[in-house]
Amino acid sequence: MDASPLPKAVYMLHNLAHVELNAIDLAWDTVVRFSRYGLPAAFYADFARVADDESRHLAWCIQRLRELGFDYGSMPAHNLLWEGCEMSAADLGARLAIVPMSQEARGLDAGDRLSKRLVGMGDNRTAAIVRQIATEERAHVAVGVTWFHAICAGAGVDPGPKFRRLLLELCPGLLKGPFNDAERQLVGLPAAWYDARLWEPELRDVAAAAVAAASKAEYAGAPAVAAGSAAGSAVAAALAPVAEPEKLRRIAARLATMLDLEVQTATSA
Repeated sequence: MDASPLPKAVYMLHNLAHVELNAIDLAWDTVVRFSRYGLPAAFYADFARVADDESRHLAWCIQRLRELGFDYGSMPAHNLLWEGCEMSAADLGARLAIVPMSQEARGLDAGDRLSKRLVGMGDNRTAAIVRQIATEERAHVAVGVTWFHAICAGAGVDPGPKFRRLLLELCPGLLKGPFNDAERQLVGLPAAWYDARLWEPELRDVAAAAVAAASKAEYAGAPAVAAGSAAGSAVAAALAPVAEPEKLRRIAARLATMLDLEVQTATSA
């Protein structure tokens, strides 16, 4: 941040605007990319609402940037968020684990801290925007958690180990703290899912190696965990393969059946 030619508050606001722009694209990509699996209409409606929220957040950020004499595009942006989209393009479970349940959960981790920093800089208006965005991100993470549970129930798998496996295999950098456990717990994300310090010793060591490799690769501009690296080999050896995407069709059918039963139960009650 110190190397940026922009004022610190503008730098942080521009980064947030970039996150929100990517979040819009990610939400619509989730709707379109997985539409062929015929999931319940509520799934697509949830992510359409997420996209609408993110559009409003982006508008707030751009308006505030312009009030400060800048605009979106005043500094270069990164591609890290879109890499999460590419990593999860063939697996809905991975999409939910990486994007709403981890990338968006970062907003829960950082929102209060970022808001307080902005207040300390004397920018109460930007701080208020950050607080409101962080509050609304709770619902987005909760959407991911809800549908991840449904997907796992349809596949007959335990969601906790599945979540850990997906992040270790695809995006171990998201297992690096600091975490706001209270905020994550509020939306249904237990610490045992993402905090490797609470894992079994063997898996904890695997996670530490994978996170270290991801951090090193981030600075070098390389993939998070290279397939042939020591960390990548350890992850592959310790974890079972991720389910094939074709299983999503069967999961969708089971989800539809489950929802039909819930509707019938609610109607007859």
